[in-house]
Amino acid sequence: MTQVEWVIFDKDGTIIEMDSLWIAWAKNVYLNLTENSNFEILFSLQTFLKNIGVDDKGTSIDPTSPLAIGSIQEAETIVAYLLYQQGIPWSKGVTLARAASNLATSQQENSRVQALPGIRTLLMNLKKQGIKLGVITADQTARAISHLQQLELFTLFEFVLGSDQAVYSKPFPDLAYVAKEQFQVTLERTVMIGDSNADMLFAKNAGMCFSIGIIPKATFPKDYLPDATKIIDAYDESVLTMLIKKE
Repeated sequence: MTQVEWVIFDKDGTIIEMDSLWIAWAKNVYLNLTENSNFEILFSLQTFLKNIGVDDKGTSIDPTSPLAIGSIQEAETIVAYLLYQQGIPWSKGVTLARAASNLATSQQENSRVQALPGIRTLLMNLKKQGIKLGVITADQTARAISHLQQLELFTLFEFVLGSDQAVYSKPFPDLAYVAKEQFQVTLERTVMIGDSNADMLFAKNAGMCFSIGIIPKATFPKDYLPDATKIIDAYDESVLTMLIKKE
């Protein structure tokens, strides 16, 4: 087994609890569209949430959906497409979507985020073992940094990279190459931990030594991370052992 030098984490659903944060963001995008547009929005909030990946009850996010995996820019494209379907020109739809998205993001500046159980202990123990840590997320860099600072975890990481730092986000390996160039990340001695198959494909495409997918115990079905090397359902002592094991 390759000795691990780096562990790179996704953010949403991997370090922080995702559903409450991103469902609220999506609802604000829709409200901003309806309140700040000269056009009548013909699709309902429920239709919008369903198209972006929120379940019918409006309480959880499909882990394979655009809202779970995609970047904010990709979410904006979905909004623009829904607007285009109702007859709004693409250029105008893109402008409206970007404005609604930017406002929704700014409305969450003071939102409280919650760390996943066990993540703080794992990060601190990895640091004690001399393993370097990074974050690569589909979120924007500044927003990711703000969330990690709020949780008092930011200083544990060597770097934080969001989707705004490369042309293509996960599962494309571009952000891994940015990490390699800017922070001397040895990709062949790096492990990726994430909650989506895009994270697992990202690790594979970048040539990382292996990937770990986290699927919470309460989540069903559990077959949406087919490209993960290993699957865990919580951050416990076994995860640390897995990462520091040497052969």
